[in-house]
Amino acid sequence: MEIRDDYKFLRIQDAFKALHLHVNLIGVIVELNFSTGSDCSCMLKIVDPWHSGSGLPVKFVARTTQTLPRVESIGDIILLSRVKIVLINRKITALCNETSSSSTFALFNGKHGVDFVPYQSLPKFLIREQDKSFLSNLREWLITYKFEDGSCCFTPLKDIKEGECSNLSCLIVHISKVYKDRWYIYVWDGTELPPCNILVKSERLPLCVEPEMLPTYILLNMGLWNATFTPSTKMQYTMSKEMQVFSPQRMCGEKFSSRWNPIITRCISHSHSGITGVAHEDAPFVSLMDILTYHNVTAKFRCVVRFIQVYPQDIRKLRDSNGKIKLLAILEDATARIHASLYADEGEKFFGCDQSDEEALVEKMNKLLGGEEMEQVPRNPPWVQCCLLSFYKHKMDQWGSRRFRIFDTWINAS
Repeated sequence: MEIRDDYKFLRIQDAFKALHLHVNLIGVIVELNFSTGSDCSCMLKIVDPWHSGSGLPVKFVARTTQTLPRVESIGDIILLSRVKIVLINRKITALCNETSSSSTFALFNGKHGVDFVPYQSLPKFLIREQDKSFLSNLREWLITYKFEDGSCCFTPLKDIKEGECSNLSCLIVHISKVYKDRWYIYVWDGTELPPCNILVKSERLPLCVEPEMLPTYILLNMGLWNATFTPSTKMQYTMSKEMQVFSPQRMCGEKFSSRWNPIITRCISHSHSGITGVAHEDAPFVSLMDILTYHNVTAKFRCVVRFIQVYPQDIRKLRDSNGKIKLLAILEDATARIHASLYADEGEKFFGCDQSDEEALVEKMNKLLGGEEMEQVPRNPPWVQCCLLSFYKHKMDQWGSRRFRIFDTWINAS
């Protein structure tokens, strides 16, 4: 290792006045941006006791991504040696350029009482005794420091509220491009979002009988939470020691095993409203995700769901040309959405009213969909229990032709 020349640290507030000079800095990391793999660079921001506002941007340029800072947590401390103060996009910035200067850095845990060994440093870095005093002082200051933008305060998805801005710490589980210039990021933090009111009229969301998959616009606009990035939105990696255990945080019951659905152990968080009854009260409740990931195509399940949409919406078209009930519903719980059909005798059992009594059918359907009228918005569909049968339509393509049907379920009398 090279021995560094004797130097002193410059306060961050003074670094803003040191344009084009090489300086030494020590600060607390309050913001970390994604690295840019194309040019091996990344940005972060630091503060100290004399400048705790928006912070000083620091740009790192390296020969390989492996030598860029790998910050373990917001609130950790970085020591910077011989970084140049420059203008980048008209902003005063400290430049740590490994490729063209003698700049170096070292990263330390920000917690008070931890040792003075950096968890990452460039090969030419060597810590001095006087550095330890600076580190101790910063760690003591951090005990009472309040992060200005709430960087360390996260709202679980189960507690988010409509119209409010939130900091989220989530896993990105899927990214989908839905339009030429629009992408959706699907995130999860192990907790359940509260159910949404349905704010879209059903006639704008047509369904055909048992389509191969749900149309994208139904998935994105009907009863699901949507978050929007604003000009001030920031994204950064969740570092290893900040990682929560991203596992279901719902109230869990016992493990169940039965002839219906052996060895399914996921948890159900919603008690049902009692609007529906089933013929298999002894069967355990499972989630829709349990059903979708079950290892057999043919199986029977009992679940707690909401009826988000039904087809046809017109009760007069509920029966086919043979006079049999034929209905398709979108069911959801906190884990998934599926299509499920209701047909013939099971349909008669479900509604339990005379074929000619359209008023009774409408009343029961409205109760199921959470509105006094089928087209009413907003709606808040109740949680109901139902039994689902998983089956296939084509023996040669069992998984590809898998379908779900409601059975042994009925809407209770008022």
